Amino acid sequence: MEASILAGVGKTDFNPKHAVSWLEEQPDELQLWQAVFEELILCASKPKQSSGNTCGKLYGFVEQCSKSFKPALRNFAFAESTALRLFDFFMEWNEQDSHRSMRLVLDFLAYFISNNPTADVGVSVRNTILNNTISTITQKSSRPSVKSAIAALDHFIQKKLVELYGVLEIYKEINNLPSDDITLWDTFVAKIFAWMELHHICSVAGKLLVTIFTNFWFEDKDVKHNPESWHGFIYKALQTNPDYLEPIKLYIFVPLFKADRTSSLIYLQNLFTLQTLTSHGSNGLDPNSMLWLAMLEAGKKVGVVDEPGRQPEQNSQSASQLQTDILESVLCHDSFEARSSAVSILIASSSTTKPYTTEALELLKKHLPSFYEDSDPKMRYDVLGHSRNMIKRIQCTIESLRREVERLSKKINKTGASKAVPKVSSRIKESQLQKHQEDAIVELRATLQRHEDFVSWYVGFLKDELSPTTSYQRHITALKAMAYIIQSTAPQVNGADISSELRNLLVDTTWFRSILDLIMDPFDDVRETAASLVMSLSLQNRDSGLQKQIGELGRTPIEELRSFCRKADELARRTARADHSDGAARSSELLYRWSTDTEKQISIPFEVLSNLESKLSAAEKDLATAVLQAPVHGGFASLRYIWGSLSSAKFSEADLRTLAELQDRAIVCCQRIWRAVRHVLCDDSPEGHLPEELEEVEGLDTKDLLSYSFRAIHESSNLMRTIANCARQGQGRGLLVPSRQNFEAIGRLTFDELSNLRHRGAFTTVSQTFTSCCQLVKYFPLESNDGSSLLDEWYTGALACINTQASTTRRSAGIPALIVGILSSNAERPSFEDVIHNLQDIGRQPALVSETDGSNLPQVHALNCIKDIFKSSFLSKRAEPYLTDCLQLAADSLKSEVWAIRNCGLLLLRSLIDCLFGTSESKSSIEAGWDGRTTKISYHKFKALPALLVSLLEMGQQSTGVLIGSQTAESVFPALDIIRRAGPPEEVRDKLYDIIAWYLGSRIWHVREIASRTLCSFLLKPGWTESISNLLESCGSSANKLHGTLLTLKFLLERLADVMPDQLSSREVRAVKTLLESLVRDGRVNTCPEVRVVCVDVIGFLTRLDLSENLPSAEPAIDPFENLMSKAFASSDQSAMIGVGPSALLDIALGQAVTQQALRQSSTEGGDILAQILMASLKGDINVACSILETLPTLKPSQSKEMRASLVNAYIRVSLGTDATEPRIIAYRNLADLLDDMMRDTQAKWYKYLPSNTTINLLSEDYRRKPSNPSLCDAFVRLTGPMMAIFSRSEESGYPGKECEIRRWGAMIHDAGMADRAFGSRKAAVDAMQSFCTIIRFGRSDSPLDVAHLPWLLALYDALNDDDDEIRSIAAQAAAPLHSNQPLVSIEAGHRLLRLLLLWYGEIDEFRARVACRMIGYTSNDAPGNDGAVSLSNWIPATTQISEAMRFDDSLFVIEEPNLYIDEVREARRWSEVYSSLPPSPSPSSLVEATLSSWILSGLQTLVDLAEREGRDGPLGPMSKPEVFAISARILVGGVALAKKRDVEVRRELGKFRDAGRKAEVHGLLLGMCNGLDA
Repeated sequence: MEASILAGVGKTDFNPKHAVSWLEEQPDELQLWQAVFEELILCASKPKQSSGNTCGKLYGFVEQCSKSFKPALRNFAFAESTALRLFDFFMEWNEQDSHRSMRLVLDFLAYFISNNPTADVGVSVRNTILNNTISTITQKSSRPSVKSAIAALDHFIQKKLVELYGVLEIYKEINNLPSDDITLWDTFVAKIFAWMELHHICSVAGKLLVTIFTNFWFEDKDVKHNPESWHGFIYKALQTNPDYLEPIKLYIFVPLFKADRTSSLIYLQNLFTLQTLTSHGSNGLDPNSMLWLAMLEAGKKVGVVDEPGRQPEQNSQSASQLQTDILESVLCHDSFEARSSAVSILIASSSTTKPYTTEALELLKKHLPSFYEDSDPKMRYDVLGHSRNMIKRIQCTIESLRREVERLSKKINKTGASKAVPKVSSRIKESQLQKHQEDAIVELRATLQRHEDFVSWYVGFLKDELSPTTSYQRHITALKAMAYIIQSTAPQVNGADISSELRNLLVDTTWFRSILDLIMDPFDDVRETAASLVMSLSLQNRDSGLQKQIGELGRTPIEELRSFCRKADELARRTARADHSDGAARSSELLYRWSTDTEKQISIPFEVLSNLESKLSAAEKDLATAVLQAPVHGGFASLRYIWGSLSSAKFSEADLRTLAELQDRAIVCCQRIWRAVRHVLCDDSPEGHLPEELEEVEGLDTKDLLSYSFRAIHESSNLMRTIANCARQGQGRGLLVPSRQNFEAIGRLTFDELSNLRHRGAFTTVSQTFTSCCQLVKYFPLESNDGSSLLDEWYTGALACINTQASTTRRSAGIPALIVGILSSNAERPSFEDVIHNLQDIGRQPALVSETDGSNLPQVHALNCIKDIFKSSFLSKRAEPYLTDCLQLAADSLKSEVWAIRNCGLLLLRSLIDCLFGTSESKSSIEAGWDGRTTKISYHKFKALPALLVSLLEMGQQSTGVLIGSQTAESVFPALDIIRRAGPPEEVRDKLYDIIAWYLGSRIWHVREIASRTLCSFLLKPGWTESISNLLESCGSSANKLHGTLLTLKFLLERLADVMPDQLSSREVRAVKTLLESLVRDGRVNTCPEVRVVCVDVIGFLTRLDLSENLPSAEPAIDPFENLMSKAFASSDQSAMIGVGPSALLDIALGQAVTQQALRQSSTEGGDILAQILMASLKGDINVACSILETLPTLKPSQSKEMRASLVNAYIRVSLGTDATEPRIIAYRNLADLLDDMMRDTQAKWYKYLPSNTTINLLSEDYRRKPSNPSLCDAFVRLTGPMMAIFSRSEESGYPGKECEIRRWGAMIHDAGMADRAFGSRKAAVDAMQSFCTIIRFGRSDSPLDVAHLPWLLALYDALNDDDDEIRSIAAQAAAPLHSNQPLVSIEAGHRLLRLLLLWYGEIDEFRARVACRMIGYTSNDAPGNDGAVSLSNWIPATTQISEAMRFDDSLFVIEEPNLYIDEVREARRWSEVYSSLPPSPSPSSLVEATLSSWILSGLQTLVDLAEREGRDGPLGPMSKPEVFAISARILVGGVALAKKRDVEVRRELGKFRDAGRKAEVHGLLLGMCNGLDA
């Protein structure tokens, strides 16, 4: 009976109530309830997929028992053992496999404690649980169930089972802490915050923290944490780990708003007062600002924070209003995190139907474009997510508004149609109600119109982002935003699909043409996204309304696509570029997908194949002609894309037979192209190989031939992989799958290619295809088990390649890929074990130099195969059991006489080391080595590894003969590297220590260095000074050993300072000083120059080390080692230190040491000594001088004015005292940084310590007179920034030539910052401007600078449009002082700078001329004469520019534009807006207006002639070229600006172009620029 009952517990029909009723009838002696209880716990402990609702049944069972009339059952339910058993169950299983119903266990425990008939039992259980949970949370218990403990504690506090202060008391008792409430809360909350690092715990930890923040401490007292204390807890946690911000926002701030809205709003206001983000002079995103933004985001999402501009509504939950100016200042802030949070705050809402305010929509219009072009991909990804939410909210808002308008309209109409005559009072009320409803309808319609207008603006903005001149960032972001619009769905209102309306608003002729153009874009993801958009508009997939929209293009979409395909194919044929060929291939797939008839669809790949076969025939006859005129990779790519569509469709039997023929022919084409180009790609040096018969062909070089061959094999291999992958579909009815013969043909061809190729790019692609073939063999099983499979055949062939193929490359070409591909099949035969053992056997074969010429070494191929197996992410786990064997093999290979085998053994060893450590470790961590704590390698997992390390190091000790040096390095370095990075294994620690200490005396300098770094990992512990002392005693008379030991001391001190600063106390430092003094006394420090160098380095490090922090308060500071330094070199003449000595390293070290001593002297004396040292070193060894100059900024010299003035004087003397470029470069840079620091300090009076104007002029003349190079030029340009600041601020600069100097400086900065200059030159220019702007105190915006400053201000504007992110960022910082020190993102800084220039110089003729030049894209004359006159005669005529832009470039590799960020169209619009805002010219016949009008008229006439002469433009037409589009846009935008200024001739020509352009189907974006002419 008991067994049958227990068997039913786990079943779904088990009813706890019925079970208890049955148990009540059973005798107490059996205690069956205990068996049922244990069985329920056992069932509930299973994973939730199999346990079902057993946890709920467990709760129900014990609850029913507690209410039973039978005392034994009630006693069982309220027994302490039952409660603790349930608690243990919850702690274990809630952590591992959390059920929703697990909380029922906590509910019962709360019921147990509150309602227990024996109060003492309830208290005992409560205390036990609280002690257990708090111990676990504060890491006083080893129990790993932290998540469960936090959940249980939170539940107990919420259920009022324990006072909040009682939790603190228990925490104090467990940890034996003093009774200080503030400290206790700080430490307890910090312990909880520490768990928020773990993703699976942060939600429950946040919930507990919110409970602590919002609950009262006592039941009878109104005491709880206030918002100020919240901030203390949260601020400290964020300072500890900035990664807490996101969990804080999601799991603390959002629940806080819901739990205690009033206090949360107070906290939000407090954060606003603490944040510095919106204040002028903000230096970035500080923790308070981060918390403020996070709190705003949380409040916006829960509906507590409202958008700017919304009027407070009655009964509204919103209680905090965002101000427009504050939000806008964050939207254009230079901090990425701040802007990302701001756009989230602006867009997010607690309701998807809540309308945006007018202010919010205006902010979106103003700032959304800058977010779409951000260079940070994470920012663009975030903005796309916000954009999707914005589109969804606007769609739902429009739908909601339309419904509301319709509802109110019907209500008004219904009221007006009523025929009853009400009383006078009723008529008045109804009239008022009707007036209110009519006003509401007017307001709703206005709101609806605003949202519809915004949608129209947004769609137009996205279309403009597709302009040929915009950057990659803007293209890809707009395309992805469009993908959401086209693919989104929204509910219908009165039969109207809102999402369909949005799509129809987006899709038109202009959009379609822009998308087709982008299918040929240079960037692959732009081409892919553009093609996917057209694919999604396939007539098979969209509704009739969209079909009609596409059909209004003038021709049918199919005809348009066919025309585009022809143009794309021709363009790809003429250029053979990869992007053009890929775009043409994608267009073929689009044509296939858009075709509605199956017969027409199938004809498309046959047409492509026929064209490909004709090109292959040409290549077989004359390869040179085919390379120049008939590239084939586009044809293979077209078939590949089309095959991707074929593989997902179903066909009739007749169509499948036709497609089988297509498949056969396609595979034959792959075989033919391999035969045609294999002699090119299989040459041992394919990159420079040109067959003799092709050397005389005009226009053909190795680059063309190699590109043709590589791309042909690349695309043909991709096609074969696509065909082969269709085998995964099985033999499904109507599906296109390869036959066995086709699959075998593909596999054998791929094997042939991979075993012979030498071109790395080619065999990388082919190896992927071969791997796929190996994995697909299982879909073609053998008819009998007796025959050999394809894998056997390929494995046999791979072994043959290993044994016979010449070792022409150190990586064995494609042979390792053959082995990796075969093993990736995971087949039983050949097995992984057999393959790896065979390779090890081959790798162990002995090879003697006397018996081989090095060309046929199977050992090399075998070692490389093993290396690639361990490098493969798919195979490395399976290879782990063989890792130690392979380590031994690699170690044995290092003993070989043959260099190639030793080299491959070393490569294998490196690969195995990567397998041991992983590849995710940062470079800095790898170089730093072991930190003395972290476990990097589990030595117990690789039991043979410690012995192997010992063996490798002992092998280096036993090396003899002429190869001893190289053999030692090759065998020792890998072993030392493992120990250095992972620390020593404990079982052989002492033995390894002795061996590595022996290597400190190696005669090879590099071995001594790596050995000393490795030995540091043994000494990261207390007592290290004794070990160093023992090493010094063991040196004896060996200079090498002494040098190695001192290196160990040097590296150990540096490492201890990083990871164990507590080990550098005064006691340890005194011990080091004692050791060094003993070396000085016995003269061993003078053993050799290398020893003296390291000794000086150690003393210098200890001198710089700030030891006062490690000393007790009563202990005096440690001697800064000046006496020790003087003792060490007392025998050396001070002047000889800087002269040419026996060791350059020694001279450098001594020079740095003397410099360091000089900087610690009094200001005047130290400065004089420093100048003497530098001048002496310039006469002796330039390298010493350079080293001293590079070291000076790192030594932190005295902050006194006199010492800094001495440094300035020293740098100037160096610059004037030598013709050598290198020391002058460093001196210029140091001088610029030092002058910046001095002049930015507004508190100190630096002016009398700065160089005079005479000195500045002397420096400039000296620079122009002496030899120079680009680096020196850049350094001098950088220096001119503070020099011009000094010149501008000095009292003696108020002479007439001041403006000329500023203009000359502006011209130099403009020239250095031009787009075609190198990065170093442009950065030097923008650094100089930042220095100048930061030092100069600018007045208010209504206090303009002199017009002489205009050249460098325009150069600053250009820097804000630079191609490099770093330069744009520095330029934005430089522009900040011009905008009241507000940090702005570069695009906003550019906008505001233009407005500032217009305000300052709008009435000045020079500025008007510069504006005209910028309108037409002419910037090379931004360096006018001293009088500021700008020449307008050098403008290149528009006709000439258009002709140059239209010239076709068929080169294989295009020279990239120097600036891909700048948008010529945007620039034309910006400057045209400035031009339109200029005040009227004082002269009636202005030369600027006349010249500009003449230039634009000429350009318009050329555009009209072009439209009429060329006929239809269309996709890939002339206007699709970015260069042509840019010049056309300048002409049109400038023409519209002139037309608005009542230039009648320009207006007439614009009208002609618009009419001719519409007939010729000129790009719609260009025609859109002519809008507004009729207004």
